[in-house]
Amino acid sequence: MNIEQCVSSLSMPLPEDIMKRKWAGDLSGAVKAIDMRLAAPLPEMLRARLVCEKERIRRLPTQYPFTRDEAMEKLSGLIGQAVSEAEFDRLELAGWIDFIYINGEKRYFVRFHRSMLHNGALEHLTGQKKKPENAYLDPMIAEIMEKGEARRRITLKASLYVDREAFVPGEYLAHLPLPIEDAQQSEVRLLEGDPDGLGDARAPARTAYWRRTLDAWRPFEATYSYVTHIRYADPLGRPAPDAPLYPTCASPCAEDLGERGAYMRFTPYLRDLAQRLTAGESSDVMKAWRVYEFVTTQVTYSFVRDYFQLDDQGEYCAVNLKGDCGLQALLFILLCRISGIPARWQSGLSIDEDYVGSHDWAQFYLPGWGWLFADPSYGGSAYRAGSETRHRFYFGNLDPMRMAANRVYQAELTPPKTQLRVDPFDNQSGEIERIGAAQPFTMRQMDCDVELLACQTL
Repeated sequence: MNIEQCVSSLSMPLPEDIMKRKWAGDLSGAVKAIDMRLAAPLPEMLRARLVCEKERIRRLPTQYPFTRDEAMEKLSGLIGQAVSEAEFDRLELAGWIDFIYINGEKRYFVRFHRSMLHNGALEHLTGQKKKPENAYLDPMIAEIMEKGEARRRITLKASLYVDREAFVPGEYLAHLPLPIEDAQQSEVRLLEGDPDGLGDARAPARTAYWRRTLDAWRPFEATYSYVTHIRYADPLGRPAPDAPLYPTCASPCAEDLGERGAYMRFTPYLRDLAQRLTAGESSDVMKAWRVYEFVTTQVTYSFVRDYFQLDDQGEYCAVNLKGDCGLQALLFILLCRISGIPARWQSGLSIDEDYVGSHDWAQFYLPGWGWLFADPSYGGSAYRAGSETRHRFYFGNLDPMRMAANRVYQAELTPPKTQLRVDPFDNQSGEIERIGAAQPFTMRQMDCDVELLACQTL
């Protein structure tokens, strides 16, 4: 299988009969129909699309494990009170509860209940509203605004592994995300670990990688440190400085304004949306702000199924008006690029005192300012909590508690994988494959744990 062609083929639709079977829940019928097509001569791209769809269908049920009774039990247990059938139906019809059909039965998304708790859809049941203040973020934001900067040396320990029940002895290739040298990040040091190699410091997607034969289960581990340096930007309230805030960043290139691959696509709907959002604005800063306003105020944060399962991810976010941090960042980037504003991807980790998790955000370019940051999901959370300061801060800035491992969406890994990736587009949690295995791992068969060991203010 040509992996790059397989992923690129996702920009084209499925044959109609196969799509009907898939979304009607006849997954085995869809696979049989695909196999019949693959047995005949086909255009190369269509063949790649069908091969890719077989893998999508194989993974799809892992995203939707709950029956209706189990989903209601999960939701009731989360909020500590019984949810009525009528209320469950109302939430589902309103689009808050994600489902598919499998063999005639509705099956519910694995994190639907946590999405609603996160985005406030259950406030009418729990009575718990988001507070405008954030005891962790607000002091850091105040520090940055007062001093004009914030510097931290952060030390993390990361472990990547196949779940024990999915482990089979054999030869493995593993990629663990590692900090890049870019904009706000420098002085990356590997402190512990035995990788076979480290990606280039300015790679589009940087990893430490191992190629090892394993007779018994083991994690792939690395401890590293890096310095993050945030410089305060207020592009809405201040004139551009004499020099860019992050002078080591490369100047914008054609790629920062263009389409790329299967999912960085300027669809007719996105073109129309960008035009309407920026109508009447002549400056890049106000155009970018109108885009940021739309994503942070009109798009609701929601966990979604694996990106591999979504078509036209930016448009998906703009049509459904919901999405997680990555879809919101991707939509911001696409709308900026369509509006003539260079924009690009950053992703890796978000860190606080008791949790380290995957996260995505964006960069955009303004004359004079150079490359700045935008975090639509953090900005949207601030908007819904009623914090105008925090909402505005994440237009131009990040907090320093990040680890950026990727600066290009849908970037290749080095060394390249031979199998389809768990996530062909982003690399926040790492990738593992067993060389020669008939099928790649799914996202439910591997995991990545990251622990904050130290955070020093510099």
